[in-house]
Amino acid sequence: MIGKLVKAHRRARGQALVEFAITIPIIVVIVLGLLDLGRAVFAYNTLAQSARQASRTAMVDQDVSRVQAVAISTAVTLGLTSSNVDVCFKNASSSAVDCSAPSVEPCNPQLIGCLAIVEAHLAFTPITPVISVFWSSIPLSSTSIEPIEYLCPYGTKLTCP
Repeated sequence: MIGKLVKAHRRARGQALVEFAITIPIIVVIVLGLLDLGRAVFAYNTLAQSARQASRTAMVDQDVSRVQAVAISTAVTLGLTSSNVDVCFKNASSSAVDCSAPSVEPCNPQLIGCLAIVEAHLAFTPITPVISVFWSSIPLSSTSIEPIEYLCPYGTKLTCP
């Protein structure tokens, strides 16, 4: 009787080991996938904050290089460059919501009421090997649109508000 119990116990231990070996890769992929999802949400939120802060700057300072510098400095952890930030100005009646066609409905010269459009974009790369096989790069983009409230007089002031 005791011998049968010992054999049954050994079989149960072996069965548990096989079940563990089958389920642990699935659990690891789920945990790493959640880690990548968290990283993607962080990257998108940082990108959105960068675009919002840059458009707030563009409301009062219409210098494109300064607006891009604000966007870049707001998203230091993402490693943005000026090629990741598009800035354009459109008429207040414009139906455009991005800078893909800057020559359409331009607001030149910029006037109070024109729209300052800032688009920040980035290619997010997952670190989980299984996920990166299916999606090697995920494009993230955020656009912020604000009306120009103040025209920066470049010749009379060193800095704009």
